[in-house]
Amino acid sequence: MENCRLSTDLVVDILSRLRVKSLMRFKCVCKFFYNLITNDLRFMDTHYEFHKAKTDCVLLETGLAVRENYLLYKESSEYNEIGCIYLDIPTTPRAMWVKCCKGMLCLISTRNDIAKLDNVDYLIYDIWICNPSIRKVKALPSVTVPYRLPYNAYVHNEFGFGISNDMTWKVVMLLEICSFDVSTNDQQITLVYSQVGGDSWSLRQINAVTSCRDIGGQFNDFYLSGLDMGLNNDFYLKGRYYWLANRFHDEPYTQCLIWFDMNDEVFGRIELRSDIIIPSISIMNDTIALISSVGDSSSFDIWLMMGDDNNTYWHKQASIDCVVDINESWIPMGIWNLDGELLVYLFKRVEDDWDWDSDSEYVERGVPPYFISVNLVTQERKMFSVSKERKSITMASHPTAGDFQVYNERNIDITEEWERNNFRGEALYARVYEERLHFL
Repeated sequence: MENCRLSTDLVVDILSRLRVKSLMRFKCVCKFFYNLITNDLRFMDTHYEFHKAKTDCVLLETGLAVRENYLLYKESSEYNEIGCIYLDIPTTPRAMWVKCCKGMLCLISTRNDIAKLDNVDYLIYDIWICNPSIRKVKALPSVTVPYRLPYNAYVHNEFGFGISNDMTWKVVMLLEICSFDVSTNDQQITLVYSQVGGDSWSLRQINAVTSCRDIGGQFNDFYLSGLDMGLNNDFYLKGRYYWLANRFHDEPYTQCLIWFDMNDEVFGRIELRSDIIIPSISIMNDTIALISSVGDSSSFDIWLMMGDDNNTYWHKQASIDCVVDINESWIPMGIWNLDGELLVYLFKRVEDDWDWDSDSEYVERGVPPYFISVNLVTQERKMFSVSKERKSITMASHPTAGDFQVYNERNIDITEEWERNNFRGEALYARVYEERLHFL
C-alpha cells in the first residue's frame, strides 16, 4: 500500500464492490488487504450490505429421497448463462439436510436410520456450519436428543437455522418420534441449539407447537420419501424462520406459515389465503411473497404480505402469463433479486430424450437445466442455460469424526452429470443465497 496513489478510503470502497471470489485472491496481495478482508468486521458488513442489494444467486435443492444442492448465479446477462457451483456434500449413510441464512449454510445429518429406529436408545445429530463463498466449515458438538426412544420407532424431522439480533446463531430442531405400535403415543420434541460464545453451544428443550408432519410440501410424507426428505418451503427472514404448513386433515384443506422467532424463541402462525394454490414461497422487498398458480397453471400471481402479525393482508403485486406448449411446464422457483425478477425452471418434455429406467422413473438424457428470469414489471423474459462447465466445492467425507473440510473448486464436464439428475418439477426448491465474508 506504500506505493499506492489511491487513498485508503478509495481502495476500501473499490474492494467492497468485488465478489468474494476475487477478494479471496486479493487477500494474498499484501498484509493490509489480508487484514481488511479476513479481520475487519466493518468492511465485512459494508461488503455484505452492498452485495445483498445486488444478489442474483440461489441455493437450489433437487431430488426427493436423495437431495443435491447447487448455487446458481447469473454469470452473464449478455450471453444468458447461469453459472453453477455444485456443493459436493459428502455422501453419508443417513439423511442430510441443508438450511441457509445470510450466506451461511447449516448442514445437519443423523447417525441413525430415522426410517426404522430398532434397538436405538437415543437419536444423535451431527451439525456443521459452512460458508461456501470463503470455503470454511466448522463442525459443531453433536446433539443427542434427551429422550429414550421406544422400540420399533421412526422419526419426522424439520429444522430451521438463523441468527438473533445479538448475533447469536441458532438451530431449531422439530422432532416427532412415532412408534409403529399404534397404542404408543407420538412424542413431539422441539430443541434449540444456540451459540454461547466461540466454539461453545448450548441445547435447550422448549414447548412443541405443531406436528412436523404438517410442515412441508405434498411430498413431505414418511411413506412417500422413505427418509422424510420431501420438498420443503422454508426460509429465514428478519429474525424469524418460516415453514410452509399444509393441513391435509382440515376440511377444507388449508395452508399456513409456522414461524420461529430467533430472539424470543417463540412460535407463531400466519394464515394464508384459502382461495389460491401456493406452489412456492419467496422473499421480495423484505417481505414474504406467495407465488400462486392460476387455473391450469398457465399463469402465476405474486402476492406480498402487508401489515404485521396482528393485521395481515395480501397484496397482488404482479401476474405472469406463461406461454408454453404441451411439452413444457413452468416451475416457479422464487424472486431471486431486488430488481423484481421471478426465477422459473423450464421443464421440457421431449419424447426422443426420455427413457424408462430400472426404477420405473423417467430420466432426461444429457439435457442441462434451463431457467427463465421474468421481470415482474415489464414482463421481459430471459432464458438462461446452465454453463457447460460447472464448478464443484468438494468436502471431506468423514462427518461423524468431525473431519469436514472444504477443498478447492474444480471444473466438471456437465453433460454426463446432468443425465440422471432429479431435475423434476416436484423435486425442486430454491432459496436466495447472499455472499458474505463473515464466519462464526
